[in-house]
Amino acid sequence: MFPDEIVTPRLRLRALSREVVDPVDAYDYFAASRSDTIEEETKYVTWNPHQTPKEEYDFLKQAEKGHEKAENAIYAIFPRESEDGAGEFAGTAGFAPEWDTRRAVFGMWLRKKFWGRGYSGERAAALFATVFDVLDLELAYVQVVPENEKSIRAIEKYINRFGGQHDGLFRNVSVDVDGTPHDVHTYSVTREQWEDATGGEYDAEFRWEDRE
Repeated sequence: MFPDEIVTPRLRLRALSREVVDPVDAYDYFAASRSDTIEEETKYVTWNPHQTPKEEYDFLKQAEKGHEKAENAIYAIFPRESEDGAGEFAGTAGFAPEWDTRRAVFGMWLRKKFWGRGYSGERAAALFATVFDVLDLELAYVQVVPENEKSIRAIEKYINRFGGQHDGLFRNVSVDVDGTPHDVHTYSVTREQWEDATGGEYDAEFRWEDRE
């Protein structure tokens, strides 16, 4: 049901799996003991740096299961040929559909090396097209803690581009893995707003390929 690969002008998004990203290589990016920047990169996300190779393996396996069962779409991000670091694993992006309410929530995590390139907005454009045009959902939203000012600026930029809005600051909505609750800003775009802003056109090229 989910595209296995999404191509944008500067990025290639491939469904996260043990085939796409080797667990041993991925551990270098996700582990507290292997990455000098992981603590900064995960400061505002809801997961902690991985502690063991087994944790990394299980994470990738769970991503495969979520994709196959149409429960959660997580993509590995790779810059395309014209980009600095072309072909290198840059982070993850995706969405979790909420089928009963016809919504999807977006998420993204980038390695620090790839910050400041506008990848957030480009990824969002592709995912809006996916959830609205391909999956026929009605609303897409994103949540961010107030302290994450850089992400807020990026989110507001693409939300405005696609005709969406800031829905408000909601108290104690997000919970860390250690159980600490946090306030979050919620931003959303409806399919009607997206269609009005884009005419239903998009830059993403979709490939629907079965894994062997």
